[in-house]
Amino acid sequence: MTTRIAPWRAAIDPDVLREYDAFGPWIYPVRTAAEMPRRFRDHYSDLAAAEWLLKIPRELDRGQVRPGDDLYRSVVAVFDDRLTLLHAATPNEGEVEQKDVRFAEVVGFSASENLLQGHWTLLLRDGGRVTIAHSATSADLMAKVAGFVRERIVGAERPLPDAGVQPAEHLFKGRLLALGRQFGSALPLHVDPRNIPCRTGRGWPRLSTGAMIVATAAELVIVNRGEATRPVFMPNYAVGTVELPYERLDSFTLRSPARWSSFQELALRAGEQEYVQPFLNAPDAVVAHLRRIGLPELA
Repeated sequence: MTTRIAPWRAAIDPDVLREYDAFGPWIYPVRTAAEMPRRFRDHYSDLAAAEWLLKIPRELDRGQVRPGDDLYRSVVAVFDDRLTLLHAATPNEGEVEQKDVRFAEVVGFSASENLLQGHWTLLLRDGGRVTIAHSATSADLMAKVAGFVRERIVGAERPLPDAGVQPAEHLFKGRLLALGRQFGSALPLHVDPRNIPCRTGRGWPRLSTGAMIVATAAELVIVNRGEATRPVFMPNYAVGTVELPYERLDSFTLRSPARWSSFQELALRAGEQEYVQPFLNAPDAVVAHLRRIGLPELA
């Protein structure tokens, strides 16, 4: 039996056809110049030595693309001391934006998923944030990249409290088990409930989405569902994790609820970067832990 090749395929450059055949929502590693998206190929020699060199696809359905289309919107190169992000400035032109981030500037990172949409974000000391949007199908790969970065930004370990609390909700239980496998020791300090009637600063009635704060030896880890509230009749499928190494934090503040709001706010600062996590219930154990490790508390 002979395999017949469609005439239109025989007329296409093999590298172009290979890229077209492989295209989907997945993040692929780049190992050769031929695997580098054409828009970014001139940069390959500068990035080839990266520990991770990845290409991020555009959000296009398979039926929308044709061989030769511009299929990848970003390339990420992760070196031992920095990350370089190349981004397609426009869909159809050759412009490329480049962002270089040294790990010395990174004070934490977050990863979130909402159904098939994923976001991985570096938090920078100057207050900026570098976000890589991707399909949630590649969340495991981005978790490996996060582990590589984590090894380069965490500092000295700190003693954990003697006791914590245990989450009752399945999502938080699962995340806690995963954090325990990842870090060896992960102690939940605070769990905020979900589906509790509450109000935001605008006073509108909503439901809480819940949050969990976990202490590891070197980081404070926040597990949440994106926004702290949701409309009463709308579901919420978001889940996110924020990792803040103690060594990179400068101070914290616990703020009282604003008028018409049900939520206190824990503000964690590193340089000009401020991460704020709302809480329905006072996170007393979290505050006690931050005081215990010597993190300054600002009014």
